[in-house]
Amino acid sequence: MVAAVQAGKVHEFDTLVGRHLDAIHAFVALKLPVPHLVDEITHETFVFAFRRISEFTAGTSFRAWLRAIAANKVRAEIERYRREERNRLAFAERYALDEASRETADPHVTRELEALNDCLRTVPEHFQTLLNLRYREESSSEQIASRLGRSLAWVRTTLCRVRQQLRDCIERKLKIQPS
Repeated sequence: MVAAVQAGKVHEFDTLVGRHLDAIHAFVALKLPVPHLVDEITHETFVFAFRRISEFTAGTSFRAWLRAIAANKVRAEIERYRREERNRLAFAERYALDEASRETADPHVTRELEALNDCLRTVPEHFQTLLNLRYREESSSEQIASRLGRSLAWVRTTLCRVRQQLRDCIERKLKIQPS
């Protein structure tokens, strides 16, 4: 059947899906017990396999190939979750810092917040939009990419660069301002 799909009989892929769907779904469910993600990653696995069917080596196990694809998709999802969780924690820490500074009026914290606000004013508008989507609306990188019509890599790389520029700007301002 794989050879038939590789030869252009794409309708044969339906039979392959039917034959391997339950096994791949179970494999993903054991690795990632979140029902909507299990369905999504199982689907993504078959879409990826269909698009890359020409890369499958005849004479090897198609199910093992599908499982390898699924395992990579699960790994990517876990890494995405970890990255978003780190970003949420960083945002929560910044928010807590902001709240604490209002309550305690700690001069150091106040200076950091003033520096952050000054630096944010220098960020170009299209990058401010990106920051607002990520931190105010709490959109995922995938959602931002879709909304802005950009690649996922562009969103992640640009967010990283903008955050670094903000860190550098804050550090410069704190060095210049007397304590």
